[in-house]
Amino acid sequence: MIVRYEIFYIFANRFYKKEDIMKKLKIFLPIMVAAIGIVLFSQCKKDHSCNMRLTCYYSSNGMDADSTVPFALISFDTVKYNSGLAVNPDISSVQDVSTSALGVFTYTLRYPALLIVNAVKYDTVFDETGNVLSAKKYTGTAQVQVNEGETTEKSILMVETN
Repeated sequence: MIVRYEIFYIFANRFYKKEDIMKKLKIFLPIMVAAIGIVLFSQCKKDHSCNMRLTCYYSSNGMDADSTVPFALISFDTVKYNSGLAVNPDISSVQDVSTSALGVFTYTLRYPALLIVNAVKYDTVFDETGNVLSAKKYTGTAQVQVNEGETTEKSILMVETN
């Protein structure tokens, strides 16, 4: 019986030496820890913001843009919202805003949306006594698709209406 175990011990030591196993563990263990760390701690940080940039222009015929419209009033209607809600919560808080002095309005939404943008500008000219010399109303409408991770730029052509 003793001879059998000695032969097995000699055979096992010949192929599975403790030093060889330790050398393999010293190489294999850091590689496995690094691989698991890379998989667990690396994430793709995707930009989820939905940026929108609207520019309002005066137009004589609705096809050609003239100059920008400063301080035009902008309102939004929601056509479709991803979660099926009737109103986009991002847009409901920014109703009745205006463009800047350069005719530009920018906003960042949290969710993608399909919006109808209405723009209105009243130009009234008064004389020195306060009487109205001329009153003009310019309106424009556009449909804007705001997508995730993109900046959507849209031009709104505003024509004179009665």
